[in-house]
Amino acid sequence: MGEVWRAYDRVLDRRLAVKFTRVSDESLVARFEQEARSTAWFEHPGVPTVYDFGSHDGCFYLVMQYVEGMTIDHVLDAEERLPVSWAALIAAQVCAVLNVAHRRPLVHRDLKPSNLMLCPDGSLKVLDFGAAVGLGPGDVRRTTTGLGAPYTPGYTAMEQVYGSPSPQSDLYSVGCVLYEMLTGRQVFPGATPYEVMRRHEDEEPAPIGRLRSDVPPELDALVLRLLAKQPGDRPANAHEVYQRLLGFVSTLEPLPGIVGTPAPQHLYANAVSRIRITGPPAPVTRTEEPARLPTLDAIVQARAEAADLAEAGRYTQAAALLSDLTEPTRLALGDEDPEYLGLRLDLADVLFRGGDYRRAIHAYRAAAVALAEWYGPDDPNVLTCREQEAVSQAHLGATDTALTHLQELLDDVSGGSPYDPLTLRIRERIVRLKLAAGAQDQARKELTDLLDDITTLYGDDHPQIAGLQILLHDLTQAGTG
Repeated sequence: MGEVWRAYDRVLDRRLAVKFTRVSDESLVARFEQEARSTAWFEHPGVPTVYDFGSHDGCFYLVMQYVEGMTIDHVLDAEERLPVSWAALIAAQVCAVLNVAHRRPLVHRDLKPSNLMLCPDGSLKVLDFGAAVGLGPGDVRRTTTGLGAPYTPGYTAMEQVYGSPSPQSDLYSVGCVLYEMLTGRQVFPGATPYEVMRRHEDEEPAPIGRLRSDVPPELDALVLRLLAKQPGDRPANAHEVYQRLLGFVSTLEPLPGIVGTPAPQHLYANAVSRIRITGPPAPVTRTEEPARLPTLDAIVQARAEAADLAEAGRYTQAAALLSDLTEPTRLALGDEDPEYLGLRLDLADVLFRGGDYRRAIHAYRAAAVALAEWYGPDDPNVLTCREQEAVSQAHLGATDTALTHLQELLDDVSGGSPYDPLTLRIRERIVRLKLAAGAQDQARKELTDLLDDITTLYGDDHPQIAGLQILLHDLTQAGTG
């Protein structure tokens, strides 16, 4: 998305890359800003460094490290297919980046040869985090919906097409790229995007051994695992794939005009790779002063400041402010005070919005327990905390756990009105999670029932209907080709 120009920093005397776009659509502006934040968050040699982001005269710009090299699609144009060691090394470097991203968790969603740049020293950069999301399979609030979502059909898992990206979706894309690097052809070529997606959904890929005799059977099997239709049949995580791929990297043949001599920076990387921590860490002795308990006014002001930080997208700062204030507030006001309980909710929400889902799970669980003690298990905030805990599990790829929690929550709330907003929202989350788990027939039936119920009760103007209709249309189109 946007154009990339080579630029020059006249103050610091260095080359830069400036990506800019002139858009008015809010979703595209949000996507460009998402790329800036996602890339800036990384401190990884496999991702270009971000220096600045902003706008000028209606044009949004992103200033980044200038990376010299050749994207993999151009490498394949020159080489047709790559030696086994090079293909494995390139894919391993992609997985090294994904290992960091998925721990946040952040899903790239658009891994393809043109978004991977091979540098002259043999290192790789993963580009274009504009499509990246920290959205789990159960989250209804996606940045885009349906087949208009930012992805490339020839490199995309079907659960992502249905709006449920996960770390395993990125691994599927790695499999597609690795297959193409080894064979010189896409896994499933097609005349139209729908034909390509239908083949990805219905057909099994031809083993690489049939197309190329020098590929080890173990590598062939790994690629086929990456290309499994069901996310649960793929490798557990990027780290596992990285470790497997390193075993296929031996002597690297020359790639004239593409890769030259190793860069001096490799000396540092080799030294760091030898770090091994053994034994327990040394104890840290701290001398702490007695904590000063905050006043009610200070707590209210701090919550407002955290809200402003979160609104500006500065979630890490907001979470740190609220986290540091939680225990002092409890000591100052007591467990049952509404201000303390509200602060706990604020912290959970900020962690969630900032993509820190592991901490969000514990924060929502703790908030639910505290709220239930004073307001009962049916309090709306308690139910919302339970829902958000499940959604956080989904973000982390724990689909089965999230489904179990959401189904339990649905059973608990369905005793009231089966058509209240919370119930309908939970039903939609369950449908999307089942899609992510590969249970498409069951999800299609439940989706149809949900649409019928909402339309019968509320008519065609209910806010959930448009997204559900797009999802059902996508399911039908992809299923029929």
